[in-house]
Amino acid sequence: MKLIDYSRQPAAPGFLQKYLERLPGWLPFWFSEKIAHERLVTRLGRELDNRFLLLKNLPLGDSADLTPYILIGPNGLVVLNVSTQKGIYRARDESWWEMSKSSRRYQPARRNLIRQTLSLTQRFKTFLEQQSFSCPVIQPVLLFTDPGVHVETSRPAVRVVLTDGVKNLTANLLQAEEVLSPNEIRLLSDFLDRAARPEQVQDLLGDQEDFFGKDLIQPEEKPAPKTPMPVPQLDLPPVLEKMGLTRRQWIGVTLLAVLTMLVLGGLIFFVLFTQ
Repeated sequence: MKLIDYSRQPAAPGFLQKYLERLPGWLPFWFSEKIAHERLVTRLGRELDNRFLLLKNLPLGDSADLTPYILIGPNGLVVLNVSTQKGIYRARDESWWEMSKSSRRYQPARRNLIRQTLSLTQRFKTFLEQQSFSCPVIQPVLLFTDPGVHVETSRPAVRVVLTDGVKNLTANLLQAEEVLSPNEIRLLSDFLDRAARPEQVQDLLGDQEDFFGKDLIQPEEKPAPKTPMPVPQLDLPPVLEKMGLTRRQWIGVTLLAVLTMLVLGGLIFFVLFTQ
């Protein structure tokens, strides 16, 4: 399986970037959701063959919203709504209930994950239809990563998969009827890639160049005279923009700084007052 990640990366990573990438290993409790998603992607990559593509954080046109995971394969499209929530739930048709910890009774959950998954799938289907691109099969799947989740199901509107059912899900995808040929999978992935990165397509075509290319016969252009190299200007961007850190990464850096100060303060106190 091939993973294509459309997550926005910092334009100019700062000098702290290499340390921030290690934070999930140092503070796993703080980055538990990120680690759960990475483990799921690794597991899917191990179970599925190279006919499948997994698209992560795919933007839909000009909208700022991102889609969940989109899995493209011979069986069609699968919209994976991945949840890291914990608890005991009940799914019936489009209703989603959660067991209260105090009364131990089911009550409507604050966020209906069934309808959320259906909404995400419909939004993606509408986007394809607006671009005149149709897919014969789009399957909505609600997938949980926490092993402690329990769901009672009764004809749910979407497929509900627990963490111990991922292997069964991938086996069904591998054995499903083929509705997309390898060429159709390539065309679909190329179409979604162009829709997600329109600026790259514009760079390739150029502002004034026709889509089919310039004329075959071009007048010979004389080389431009050499000009002296301009002196670089020290017009640096703001420090925060240059580092390209997210809010969560700044919180992690602050926590590390506070912990470092506490440790140094403790060592100074120990040296000064224990002699």
